[in-house]
Amino acid sequence: MRTLVEIAVQDLPGLEVAAAAGADRIELCTDLARGGVTPEPELVAAATARARALVAAREAKPHFDVHVLIRSRAGSDDFLGRPEEFAVTADEVELMAWQAGESVQAGAAGIVLGALTADGRLDVPAIETIRDAALTAAQAELRGITLTFHRAIDALPTSAARVAAIPALLRLGMHRVLSSGGHARALDGAADLAAMVEAADDLLDICAGGGVRPADIADLVARTGVSDVHLSARRRPGAAREADAPDTETDPAIISAAVDAAGAQ
Repeated sequence: MRTLVEIAVQDLPGLEVAAAAGADRIELCTDLARGGVTPEPELVAAATARARALVAAREAKPHFDVHVLIRSRAGSDDFLGRPEEFAVTADEVELMAWQAGESVQAGAAGIVLGALTADGRLDVPAIETIRDAALTAAQAELRGITLTFHRAIDALPTSAARVAAIPALLRLGMHRVLSSGGHARALDGAADLAAMVEAADDLLDICAGGGVRPADIADLVARTGVSDVHLSARRRPGAAREADAPDTETDPAIISAAVDAAGAQ
């Protein structure tokens, strides 16, 4: 089965580049350089409308869609083993629940969420509150919604904790988990990712994300069995830009290489 490619983007040109290069979906956020925060509903609406138009024009894959990151504040890149980076206050949970509902109303096909306690456990009440807001909004529109738990899982303190989180997240209604296997680079976390795939038992998708490069994908999939890979595919600082290139950090060459690598699996 072909490995799916998800690209994190923060603007409409990035979405268009991802679609044209053959990505399967995007994760929409802003402030991507600091890990991303939730985009405004107006950007979500514009992105989902553009995605639908590209699919209708056969300029994107038929299943190409928009998933939205739900995160109230940007954090540090140094979050591995630091669950407090994903600990949220009651006010933040209320905000993220509102953002989840608004994003679904604006057309998002999925939301990407995560919350932990400061001592390194899943924050089940927070997850349920955000989840329920998204599900209620989807129900009002008589459609489904895909729920992804993001890399907060990589801040859990041990490999055993990350693997144990998989059945817990399945019980919470998650459809997908985004993880690097607790390492800075997903390839370095391959053993942990493989254990998470085994724990998921084909009932929940594991998406490998975190320092993924196109050249890594074949080895990563072979060693882990993940169903999806996630990249930001951002241009390197100072990299040459084509004269007619869209005004976005999203690099079409990186996406095309990732799609080719994933398609070869």
